Amino acid sequence: MKIFSLLTCLLIGIGFWSCSKDSDPAPVQPTKTDNISSSAWKYESGGVDQDKNGTIDIAGTTLFGPCSLDNTITFKKDNTGITDEGSIKCNGTDPQSAPFNWSFADAEANITISNNIFSLLNGKFKVVSLTSSAFTLSKDSTIGPLSVSLIVNLKH
Repeated sequence: MKIFSLLTCLLIGIGFWSCSKDSDPAPVQPTKTDNISSSAWKYESGGVDQDKNGTIDIAGTTLFGPCSLDNTITFKKDNTGITDEGSIKCNGTDPQSAPFNWSFADAEANITISNNIFSLLNGKFKVVSLTSSAFTLSKDSTIGPLSVSLIVNLKH
C-alpha cells in the first residue's frame, strides 16, 4: 500500500512539474509591417548610385532642396499612407499632405508605392533594410543616358 501511495504522489508531482510554464517566454519579433508602420519616417540621407554598387556617389542634398528634406512618409498597416510636406513646401500650391497606397511584394523583398503625388515615390522599390528605426530603399532608374540606382535612407 505504501508503494502505491508513493507512486501516486510521484506521478502527481511529475504532472505538476511538466505542466509548469516557462518564466521567460520568448519575445515576439516585430514583422516588417510592424516596423514600417510604427511611426512616420523622415529623410536621413540618399542619392544616386551611379555604378550600382550600393554606395551613394551623388548625395541627395545636392539633388533635393531643403523643402524635400523635411518631408515625412507614414505607412499604415492597412496598406495606405500619408506623405507630408513638412514645414517647408517646395511648391506653395502643393497640398500639405497626400494619401498613397503601398504593399510588400516578392516575399517582402520589395515594396510597391502607388497613387503618390510625388512621382519619385511611385513604383517598385527594393527593401535594402528595414528595422524599427531605419529603412533603406533603392530603385533602378534612368537619368538621361545613365542607368543608376536611387538610394533613400529613412529614419524615425
